[in-house]
Amino acid sequence: MTATLRTLGILALIYLAALTAGFLLYIGLIASPLLGSIPLLFYRGVAIAFIGALLLVLLLTVAARRIAALDLSTMIGAAALSLAFNISFLIVFPVTFDRSITMFLLARIEKQDGQLTPPMLEEVFVRQYLGDLHQIDRRVAEQTLSGNIVQRDDGRIELTPQGRRLLSGARTIGGWFGADPRFVTAPDSGFPAH
Repeated sequence: MTATLRTLGILALIYLAALTAGFLLYIGLIASPLLGSIPLLFYRGVAIAFIGALLLVLLLTVAARRIAALDLSTMIGAAALSLAFNISFLIVFPVTFDRSITMFLLARIEKQDGQLTPPMLEEVFVRQYLGDLHQIDRRVAEQTLSGNIVQRDDGRIELTPQGRRLLSGARTIGGWFGADPRFVTAPDSGFPAH
């Protein structure tokens, strides 16, 4: 039993060290100009996470010469754990902060602490978030680049088959977690069809 606990302890330390090294490597790569030509934070972050995982495997391969417990399966497991952690971190923090209406509103509340009412905050949102920051234009550009929509010559926007699959998947997964369906299912009322 003691040998098993020792082995598990060594593996836990290896995984923790690999997770830490992989995260630091990821942060360093994100801060570098690597793949700076990719305009979407999410796509750039995922691509760099994969590059970081490959570099981590190389580092672990070098370390395996000195650490007997670092066999191929441990290296692959540690790199996979690092990849999963880094992508999760990307989605939960930077991507959420980059897109979050809540963070936008909190920053405005902080700036005008105690001065804004809900109607005033709504006005700030419409004027700054939608107007000055051109967030609709940004989303149209991002979703076009992602392949979820296309903009016709007359300027109207159409959902692609990929976009329909994305919405269908969002409705399914959102249903599993009890997410608000109003964000993925538009009401019947709205703009008249032309």
